[in-house]
Amino acid sequence: MRTFIGERVYVRPMSETDATSVYAAWLNDSEVNKYLATKSTTVEELKRYIATKNGQSDTLLFGMFLKEDNRHIGTIKLEPIDIANKRATIAIMLGDKREWGKGYGPESMRLLITHCFNELGLEEVNLGVLAQNVSAIKSYEKIGFKEVKREAGAITYPNGIFDQVTMTLHTDSYVS
Repeated sequence: MRTFIGERVYVRPMSETDATSVYAAWLNDSEVNKYLATKSTTVEELKRYIATKNGQSDTLLFGMFLKEDNRHIGTIKLEPIDIANKRATIAIMLGDKREWGKGYGPESMRLLITHCFNELGLEEVNLGVLAQNVSAIKSYEKIGFKEVKREAGAITYPNGIFDQVTMTLHTDSYVS
Protein backbone atom coordinates (compact mmCIF):
# COMPACT_ATOMS: atom_id res chain seq x y z
CA MET A 1 0.00 0.00 0.00
CA ARG A 2 1.11 3.51 -0.58
CA THR A 3 0.67 6.96 0.87
CA PHE A 4 -1.72 9.45 -0.75
CA ILE A 5 -0.83 13.11 -0.35
CA GLY A 6 -3.30 15.97 -0.47
CA GLU A 7 -2.99 19.69 -0.03
CA ARG A 8 -3.17 19.64 3.78
CA VAL A 9 -3.37 15.96 4.75
CA TYR A 10 -1.93 12.65 3.77
CA VAL A 11 -3.29 9.17 4.30
CA ARG A 12 -0.97 6.27 4.80
CA PRO A 13 -1.37 2.63 5.77
CA MET A 14 -1.88 2.09 9.49
CA SER A 15 0.62 0.05 11.46
CA GLU A 16 0.45 -1.33 14.98
CA THR A 17 2.72 1.53 16.13
CA ASP A 18 -0.18 3.90 15.31
CA ALA A 19 -2.19 2.30 18.15
CA THR A 20 -1.54 5.00 20.73
CA SER A 21 -3.24 6.24 23.87
CA VAL A 22 -4.35 9.31 21.89
CA TYR A 23 -6.05 7.12 19.27
CA ALA A 24 -7.70 5.03 22.00
CA ALA A 25 -8.87 8.21 23.76
CA TRP A 26 -10.79 9.24 20.62
CA LEU A 27 -12.77 6.03 20.67
CA ASN A 28 -13.35 6.34 24.41
CA ASP A 29 -14.76 9.87 23.99
CA SER A 30 -18.58 9.85 23.91
CA GLU A 31 -18.65 12.87 21.59
CA VAL A 32 -16.33 11.21 19.05
CA ASN A 33 -17.97 7.78 19.26
CA LYS A 34 -21.57 9.05 19.32
CA TYR A 35 -22.25 7.68 15.82
CA LEU A 36 -19.74 4.80 15.93
CA ALA A 37 -20.23 1.14 16.83
CA THR A 38 -17.08 1.23 18.96
CA LYS A 39 -17.74 2.87 22.31
CA SER A 40 -14.48 2.02 24.08
CA THR A 41 -11.12 0.44 23.37
CA THR A 42 -7.58 -0.02 24.64
CA VAL A 43 -4.23 0.38 22.92
CA GLU A 44 -3.86 -3.42 22.84
CA GLU A 45 -7.29 -3.81 21.22
CA LEU A 46 -6.34 -1.20 18.62
CA LYS A 47 -3.12 -3.09 17.82
CA ARG A 48 -5.13 -6.26 17.24
CA TYR A 49 -7.69 -4.38 15.15
CA ILE A 50 -4.99 -2.85 12.92
CA ALA A 51 -3.23 -6.23 12.52
CA THR A 52 -6.52 -7.92 11.63
CA LYS A 53 -7.52 -5.28 9.07
CA ASN A 54 -4.04 -5.28 7.51
CA GLY A 55 -4.31 -9.07 7.11
CA GLN A 56 -7.58 -8.95 5.19
CA SER A 57 -7.34 -9.00 1.40
CA ASP A 58 -10.53 -6.96 0.96
CA THR A 59 -9.56 -4.14 3.33
CA LEU A 60 -7.31 -1.09 3.18
CA LEU A 61 -6.91 0.75 6.50
CA PHE A 62 -5.29 4.17 6.52
CA GLY A 63 -4.49 6.84 9.06
CA MET A 64 -5.16 10.50 8.31
CA PHE A 65 -2.27 12.82 9.14
CA LEU A 66 -1.73 16.56 8.93
CA LYS A 67 1.09 17.48 6.58
CA GLU A 68 2.20 20.45 8.69
CA ASP A 69 3.16 18.40 11.74
CA ASN A 70 2.52 14.72 10.87
CA ARG A 71 -0.11 14.56 13.60
CA HIS A 72 -2.49 11.58 13.41
CA ILE A 73 -6.06 12.96 13.32
CA GLY A 74 -8.21 10.00 12.28
CA THR A 75 -8.69 6.85 10.26
CA ILE A 76 -10.21 6.00 6.92
CA LYS A 77 -10.75 2.59 5.39
CA LEU A 78 -12.06 0.77 2.38
CA GLU A 79 -13.92 -2.36 3.47
CA PRO A 80 -15.02 -4.43 1.78
CA ILE A 81 -13.33 -3.89 -1.55
CA ASP A 82 -15.19 -5.94 -4.13
CA ILE A 83 -12.99 -5.95 -7.23
CA ALA A 84 -15.25 -8.38 -9.12
CA ASN A 85 -18.25 -6.06 -8.82
CA LYS A 86 -16.13 -2.90 -9.04
CA ARG A 87 -17.21 -1.35 -5.75
CA ALA A 88 -16.01 -0.62 -2.24
CA THR A 89 -17.37 0.75 1.00
CA ILE A 90 -15.58 3.68 2.63
CA ALA A 91 -15.65 4.64 6.31
CA ILE A 92 -14.01 7.53 8.11
CA MET A 93 -13.44 8.68 11.66
CA LEU A 94 -11.95 12.08 12.38
CA GLY A 95 -10.97 11.49 15.98
CA ASP A 96 -9.14 14.71 16.83
CA LYS A 97 -12.00 17.07 17.77
CA ARG A 98 -9.72 20.10 17.39
CA GLU A 99 -9.70 19.38 13.66
CA TRP A 100 -13.45 18.96 13.13
CA GLY A 101 -15.06 21.23 10.58
CA LYS A 102 -11.83 22.08 8.76
CA GLY A 103 -12.39 19.92 5.68
CA TYR A 104 -9.75 17.30 6.46
CA GLY A 105 -12.25 14.44 6.26
CA PRO A 106 -13.49 15.27 2.75
CA GLU A 107 -9.92 15.88 1.57
CA SER A 108 -8.87 12.46 2.86
CA MET A 109 -11.93 10.79 1.34
CA ARG A 110 -11.21 12.35 -2.06
CA LEU A 111 -7.67 10.94 -1.97
CA LEU A 112 -8.97 7.39 -1.48
CA ILE A 113 -11.96 7.74 -3.81
CA THR A 114 -9.67 8.95 -6.60
CA HIS A 115 -7.48 5.89 -5.94
CA CYS A 116 -10.56 3.64 -6.12
CA PHE A 117 -11.70 5.01 -9.46
CA ASN A 118 -8.38 5.73 -11.18
CA GLU A 119 -6.15 2.93 -9.91
CA LEU A 120 -8.34 0.11 -8.61
CA GLY A 121 -10.77 0.37 -11.53
CA LEU A 122 -13.82 0.57 -9.29
CA GLU A 123 -17.03 2.18 -10.51
CA GLU A 124 -18.86 2.72 -7.20
CA VAL A 125 -18.00 3.73 -3.64
CA ASN A 126 -20.63 3.31 -0.92
CA LEU A 127 -20.92 4.35 2.69
CA GLY A 128 -23.29 3.97 5.60
CA VAL A 129 -24.06 6.81 7.96
CA LEU A 130 -26.54 7.32 10.75
CA ALA A 131 -29.33 9.68 9.65
CA GLN A 132 -28.86 11.69 12.83
CA ASN A 133 -25.27 12.54 11.78
CA VAL A 134 -26.47 15.45 9.64
CA SER A 135 -23.09 17.20 9.36
CA ALA A 136 -21.47 14.04 7.96
CA ILE A 137 -24.28 13.58 5.42
CA LYS A 138 -23.85 17.18 4.22
CA SER A 139 -20.11 16.62 3.91
CA TYR A 140 -20.62 13.43 1.89
CA GLU A 141 -23.10 15.18 -0.40
CA LYS A 142 -20.51 17.88 -1.14
CA ILE A 143 -18.16 15.13 -2.34
CA GLY A 144 -20.93 13.83 -4.62
CA PHE A 145 -22.51 10.98 -2.64
CA LYS A 146 -26.25 10.48 -3.11
CA GLU A 147 -28.62 8.87 -0.67
CA VAL A 148 -29.93 5.59 -2.09
CA LYS A 149 -31.58 4.01 0.95
CA ARG A 150 -32.84 4.91 4.42
CA GLU A 151 -33.76 2.29 7.02
CA ALA A 152 -35.64 3.44 10.10
CA GLY A 153 -34.37 2.04 13.39
CA ALA A 154 -31.76 -0.14 11.67
CA ILE A 155 -28.91 0.47 14.12
CA THR A 156 -29.01 -0.03 17.87
CA TYR A 157 -26.15 1.30 19.99
CA PRO A 158 -26.03 1.67 23.77
CA ASN A 159 -26.84 5.38 23.32
CA GLY A 160 -29.93 4.88 21.16
CA ILE A 161 -31.65 3.52 18.07
CA PHE A 162 -30.68 5.16 14.80
CA ASP A 163 -31.80 5.28 11.20
CA GLN A 164 -29.24 3.99 8.68
CA VAL A 165 -28.59 5.94 5.46
CA THR A 166 -26.77 4.30 2.56
CA MET A 167 -25.04 6.65 0.13
CA THR A 168 -23.36 5.93 -3.20
CA LEU A 169 -20.91 7.69 -5.47
CA HIS A 170 -20.34 6.52 -9.04
CA THR A 171 -17.25 7.16 -11.09
CA ASP A 172 -19.26 8.90 -13.83
CA SER A 173 -20.59 11.52 -11.37
CA TYR A 174 -17.38 12.08 -9.39
CA VAL A 175 -15.38 15.24 -9.84
CA SER A 176 -12.05 14.99 -8.02
